[in-house]
Order: sequence, then structure tokens, then C-alpha cells
Amino acid sequence: MKFALLACCFSIDFSVPSFASSCDTDLPALKSQLQRDEIEPDVKAQIEDMVAQAEKFCAAGKDKEAGDVISDATTMLTAQ
Repeated sequence: MKFALLACCFSIDFSVPSFASSCDTDLPALKSQLQRDEIEPDVKAQIEDMVAQAEKFCAAGKDKEAGDVISDATTMLTAQ
């Protein structure tokens, strides 16, 4: 019984990092790409606004909404 409980705890502990959110992975990548790429000023301003909005969603724990904004911003950035 103790072994089963211990095994369960370890499986939960090791599975948590696999659920990294867009806030943890995609947002930093977007910010990095935004700094590296040459972008038209009006498009850059719009993407920076979207990054700020995504950061607010991340801070509020709204990972789905943040992911949607990050996805849209990444699409805009790659279209340049």
C-alpha cells in the first residue's frame, strides 16, 4: 500500500513539467523573436501590445487566453 502511494506521488511529480503552458514556453520565444526580427513599426507596436495582453493573461492564470493571443501574435510576426 505504501509503495503504491509512493509510486503515485512520483508519477504526479514527474508529469507536472510536461504540462508547460504557453506562458512558460511560447511567450519568451515570441519576445525573443520580436527583438531579433526587423519589423515594420506599426506591426511591431501591435505585436508588442499583444505581448503585453498575453503577459496580463499569464499573470491572471488564464493560459488558454494567453495562448490564443500568443498564437495570433506569432502568426503576425512570421507573416512579415
